[in-house]
Amino acid sequence: MNMKRIVTAVMAGYAVVVISAAPGVAAQTHDPQHAAADKAKPASGMAAKDHAMMAEREKMMTAMKAADQRLDALVAAMNTASGMAQTAATATVVTEMVAQSRTMRESMMKTQQSMMPHMMEHMQEGKDSMAMCPMMKQMGDMKH
Repeated sequence: MNMKRIVTAVMAGYAVVVISAAPGVAAQTHDPQHAAADKAKPASGMAAKDHAMMAEREKMMTAMKAADQRLDALVAAMNTASGMAQTAATATVVTEMVAQSRTMRESMMKTQQSMMPHMMEHMQEGKDSMAMCPMMKQMGDMKH
């Protein structure tokens, strides 16, 4: 298998990983208007938990941007290399993609495990509690 086919296969695999994660990432876009409104509310009880989850989400988004920058730099190095250096650079790109995929999957599992109890707490607080959750507001905004 020649280098071009290997790179194409690797990039196609990466695209599948990125596309499969896109709905979760899209749900986490930052909305300054909602962030400002949420900061105005007192951070007690459920609101404090909401703010903690939003802070964790922001941390995750920052980490994802840094991971994308690392991968971009590795791909640029791979594309400018030739011969055995390109083979080594391709291996480095693949290794980084696998590491990022694992990290993303672990993060998604952690988020899912914390979201279900959080949603249940909102349901116990009453019908309006879920609507006031910043995470739910962002998901509702995605429909438009």
